[in-house]
Amino acid sequence: MRKSATSVYAAAPMLPLDLWVGGEHLAGRLPAPLASWLGEPGLLTDRIQAASGVPVAVRVVEERIAFLNGEQQALLEAPAASCFARRVELNSAGRTWVYAETLIPDHTLEAHPWLAELGDSSLGATLAACKDLVRGPFEFAPLPESHPLAGQALARSATRGDVVWARRSWFALAGRRLLVQEAFLPGTTQC
Repeated sequence: MRKSATSVYAAAPMLPLDLWVGGEHLAGRLPAPLASWLGEPGLLTDRIQAASGVPVAVRVVEERIAFLNGEQQALLEAPAASCFARRVELNSAGRTWVYAETLIPDHTLEAHPWLAELGDSSLGATLAACKDLVRGPFEFAPLPESHPLAGQALARSATRGDVVWARRSWFALAGRRLLVQEAFLPGTTQC
C-alpha cells in the first residue's frame, strides 16, 4: 500500500480549461517546495544529483511510435500527428525522481534521426551541446492521477498523491520542434 503524499500533492489550484498553463497564470499558486524544481532552467539531472548526492541514471521505460493530439501537433508545428515517443525515469539514490516523456514529430526525426538513438543518454545533456537549440517557455499542470503521464509517474512512486505536478517545454533544433514533459514524483523535494 502506498503512503500518503505531502500536502504539495494534495490539491491543485483551479485552472482554466486548458490543462497546461504558463507560469504567469500560476504566480503564487505553485506549491512552494516544488516551485524552484518546476522552474529549474538547468539540467534536471544536475539538480537531482546535487540534491541526492548520487549520480543520476536515465532508464528508458519505453520507445515507440505514437500520435500527437491536436494541441501538441499545433504546439510543435508538426505537419502530421505521428511521432516517436521516448519515456524515461530519472533515478538516483535508489528511487525515481522524475518521469519524463519526449514526443518527437516525424518531420523533426527525419531531420535529426539521432534523437531516436539516445538509449540511456540524457536528452537534456545532449540537447545542451547543440548550438542551434531554442527552448520554448515552460508550461505547468497539476495532473490528476487519471492523466496518462501522472499515472505512469505514480506507478514509479511509493507515495500517492491526488495530483502530480508536471512541466513541459518545446525545443527546436534548426526550427524543428520536439516536446519534453516531466512529471515530478511525490517526494522530489525531500532528500
